[in-house]
Amino acid sequence: MNELLSKLQRCGIVWIAAVLLTQMTAAAQSVLLTGKVVDTDGAPVIGAGIISMQKKTTGTTSDLDGKFSFKVPDGTESVLFSSVGMKDVVYKIVPGKTDGITVVMEWESTQLDQVVVTGYAQTTVKRITGSVAVINSDKFEAKAISSVDALMQGEVAGVAVSATSGQPGTQSRIRIRGANNLSGTSQPLWVVDGVPMQSDSPSLSSEQLATGGFDDIFVNGIGNINPNDIESITILKDAAAAAIYGSRAANGVIVVTTKKGEAGRMRINYNNTFTLSIKPQRTLNLMNSAEKLAWEDELWNEFSASKYEESLTDNTVVYPVVGIVGQIRAGLGGFTKLKGDTAAQDAYIASLRENDTNWYNLLFRNAFSQGHHLSLSGGSDKSTYYVALGVNDEDGMLIHNSYRRYNVNSKMTLKPVDWVRIDIGMEAARQESRMPYSSVDPFNYAYFSNPYEKAYNDDGSYAADNTWFTLGYYNGRGVEQVMPKNGFSLLRELDSNYSSTKNTNGTFRTQVDLKILEPLHFVGLASYSFANNSTDKVVDKDTYTAFRDRLGSDDRSQTNLYGSISQNRTDRNSYVVRGHFAFNKTFGELHTVNVLAGAEVRGSDANTIFTKRYNYDPKTGTTSLPSVSGPQDEWVRQVEKLNGEYFSKTRYASFYASADYYLGKTIVLNASFRTDGSSNFGSNRQFNPTWSAGAAWHLGEEEWIRKAIPNLSHATLRAAYGFTGDVNTSTSHLLVMQYLQQQYRYFGDETFNLGTIPSAPNPDLGWEKTQDAKVGLDFGLWKDRLTVNTEYYYRLSTDVVTSSPVQSTTGFTYVYFNAADIMNNGVEVTVNGKLLQKKDWTLGAAVNFAYNFNKVLKYKPVSQSGITSKDRYVEGYPTGAIFSGKYSGIASDTGLYQFRLRPDAQIATATDLNKPDNYRYFLGTTIAPYTGGFNLSASWKQLKLSVSGMFSLGSKTYEKMRYPASYSNTSHSGVSTETVQSQFSDLYGNHLNVEKDRTNRWTPSHTTGVKYPRVYDYYDARYNFSSYNPMDYSIIDAVYLKNNSYVRIKSIILTYSLPSEAVKKLRMRGLSFNISMNNFFTFTGYDGMDPEIPGATYPTTRSVSGGINVEF
Repeated sequence: MNELLSKLQRCGIVWIAAVLLTQMTAAAQSVLLTGKVVDTDGAPVIGAGIISMQKKTTGTTSDLDGKFSFKVPDGTESVLFSSVGMKDVVYKIVPGKTDGITVVMEWESTQLDQVVVTGYAQTTVKRITGSVAVINSDKFEAKAISSVDALMQGEVAGVAVSATSGQPGTQSRIRIRGANNLSGTSQPLWVVDGVPMQSDSPSLSSEQLATGGFDDIFVNGIGNINPNDIESITILKDAAAAAIYGSRAANGVIVVTTKKGEAGRMRINYNNTFTLSIKPQRTLNLMNSAEKLAWEDELWNEFSASKYEESLTDNTVVYPVVGIVGQIRAGLGGFTKLKGDTAAQDAYIASLRENDTNWYNLLFRNAFSQGHHLSLSGGSDKSTYYVALGVNDEDGMLIHNSYRRYNVNSKMTLKPVDWVRIDIGMEAARQESRMPYSSVDPFNYAYFSNPYEKAYNDDGSYAADNTWFTLGYYNGRGVEQVMPKNGFSLLRELDSNYSSTKNTNGTFRTQVDLKILEPLHFVGLASYSFANNSTDKVVDKDTYTAFRDRLGSDDRSQTNLYGSISQNRTDRNSYVVRGHFAFNKTFGELHTVNVLAGAEVRGSDANTIFTKRYNYDPKTGTTSLPSVSGPQDEWVRQVEKLNGEYFSKTRYASFYASADYYLGKTIVLNASFRTDGSSNFGSNRQFNPTWSAGAAWHLGEEEWIRKAIPNLSHATLRAAYGFTGDVNTSTSHLLVMQYLQQQYRYFGDETFNLGTIPSAPNPDLGWEKTQDAKVGLDFGLWKDRLTVNTEYYYRLSTDVVTSSPVQSTTGFTYVYFNAADIMNNGVEVTVNGKLLQKKDWTLGAAVNFAYNFNKVLKYKPVSQSGITSKDRYVEGYPTGAIFSGKYSGIASDTGLYQFRLRPDAQIATATDLNKPDNYRYFLGTTIAPYTGGFNLSASWKQLKLSVSGMFSLGSKTYEKMRYPASYSNTSHSGVSTETVQSQFSDLYGNHLNVEKDRTNRWTPSHTTGVKYPRVYDYYDARYNFSSYNPMDYSIIDAVYLKNNSYVRIKSIILTYSLPSEAVKKLRMRGLSFNISMNNFFTFTGYDGMDPEIPGATYPTTRSVSGGINVEF
């Protein structure tokens, strides 16, 4: 027994010794190496390969924070750190110094070190195969721009950004590589810190939302972002880059990444900007008072004087009354005392020459704006924070127009343990817009109103405009009472009526990154967004707008006056929940794999209530029933249609995956897949799979290339192909019913509101699909002193939603189908050059250029009657195609516009000269095929000058400044008429102001060398022009066609930063000042107000800005 115990004891000692020896050996065999991989700027290097130099079968990669933990095998003396586009680093292991090391890696090419944030992952330019452009905050930090979308104008090839209005707070139009649909909704998907911001709110008519498009930027969710909070903007242009977003990415994706805190002491940053916007000037070729009165007198003598004399004895004679001279000569309106007294008439007309009112000075103003932004950031290794407050206060150029935005942005990152990272973010904003409201557009009025009209009477009261609305009243429509007793004054309208919009919106999100088991981790995101929008449109009872907006039974009363208030309330809520697993590992020296797969659900609910009430008292906020002239029950029926409700509910479910493979430093392969299901579409086509695949070959890493081109710093050949999709929210697969206004049917004691069904149900209505192929070459020379990016792409959009004709037996004239195809292909080139780099001097230049060729491949219009000027979609031609006549001059015998006959014109009889098909040509497109931008920068010590601009070439537009007064405003029953070829021939168009050179017109004694055609009276049937001349407006519109190509210097910015020594003495981190000129120089052949926003509308503003940036 004792012997057995002795043996067991000896064995136990041996076993314990063996275990201890094993542990000691294991300890000697492996060392735990931990730390962080960063670049030269201190930014984490994600996915860096880490491998033993001696045992090359074992390795790991750095995580999203650049951190790593690596058990180094026995015999390892050094560890290799490598990453695509960066120089290798060999770290020699020092005993006792293996915990918390920092490895700094350098980029091989500055062109390839840009961080790309796709919303699902973060990578670098060198690791992607798709078309991606990054705009970092240093590109726009000194620009006096308060909206996110305007920051991108002219910055990226293939991204065309154009203003839709100069009104503060309105959204720009953005097109990435052309138009992909026929609904005009080719706006890209916005993603902010991983959360899609695309709106699914219902579309409301202008009668319900009179806010001038201001709601667009609200419901898109980008209006609450302050540019000072933005770290970078990433544009995903093709399927390879954007396919991970699936069936929302056909129009491209714009990913906005906001700033976050960094470990270290608290940083306080304050930014302030002041801007003075200069009002538009009356510099156009318009007549002054003396010229306009002389012109009206000339027309009276030619067309009206003799007929007026005849009418004194024969009341059947019709004579035209044009302008105030016509009213004075005929003794109409307030001029009855002057009737027959030529001397008194001449004296009064002479007195009007002294009234040369500049309506641009009265309706517009130099506007002052200011912006303030304060941020605090800091933290530790375990947590970081960023909190920012912003205020923007902008006055519009139009009187009483203003825009205010208050926003807060906060982000926090928590790392309670090494394997958990939690990001929490919140953005909230309050936006307020106020716009004066009138049934007459003030920009149109400033252009066309007669300069002899006074703004105020001698006693300071509003003066009534004697000509704006009086053409019809004095030319055949006098039986209708169209004017209130106090007349029409636009200043009264703008001072008394307004549309006020208020919006409160916000987004809350949380993202969790769990390192489950290296190299596998899980990323989950949940977000909730809300937007509460309210609009009040108030119309004062003493205004012309209120006078014309009364109930039907009061439309001829001058005494029963009452105002109104129209209101709508929209509440929108949306959510996004997604999660995916990610795997990132390096095998051996050359092979790195990165895979992720997950699912996403999102939804949105929107509800809008609109109402209109009369007899509104702005002082008490109350309304009451007006004393209407007609029956009370009729009033109730009319008011009932003014109240209603809209609601929508959408749901999406998605599954997605992507895989990346890196072969050493030379080959990159990417692939992604996603399938989306949407409640927006019919039950037969709710899901739409999308995918992409791409490859990149880094030629600059090949030894033979480096030998052949010694000055080559990098070169990459990329190719990709894939599918994306789009949701056309302008249509519905559901049966839609529309109630008819004021139409009822009675059954006994019950009353039923009648309705129509404009849209039939369509279970086959589905996604619009886009397939995308591209090939590109990027290269840099002389250590990236010169870099060039080139790319060719081909995009084919199929199943584009369009209205197609159906058999009348169905009860409908057309139904929406996925029935059209659109093609876009083009070339993009970006060149960056560092022209000078000295100790104190730098000089750089950049230019980007894009050409897009767009064509409709398949389209079946509702109308089968042929092409008209309204047709923008014709097979074989671009979207926005213009079809009209080729102007060839003014005929010396008729004084009419002449147009070139087509080579295939069929002229059998003289009347064939009237047929529009014999004159119709393709004349161009409204969408510019050539776009781009440029930047110049120079610095000397602490002083920096930057100039940026953009260009848009090859587009045309119909001049939209059509005359508000024309023969269509008149009426003479029983009088034969003559077709008017154009507004320049329309006698009645001269009732309001016209161009100075309108006197250079065709007359029987002046038949050659004229600029304008003959002027004639619509009610004088002496010529029979319409039988033998082109009169169709689709052909005649060519005379209004103008080329609106332009090159614009967007900003000139001068910045001065205090030297570091001076800043330290002030106990600051940084202090800089800047001053800029914005939109001052435009080079164009367009003679209107603004080629970017053609027509008499709110133009872009010229402004001067100053700012200061302080950092503690």
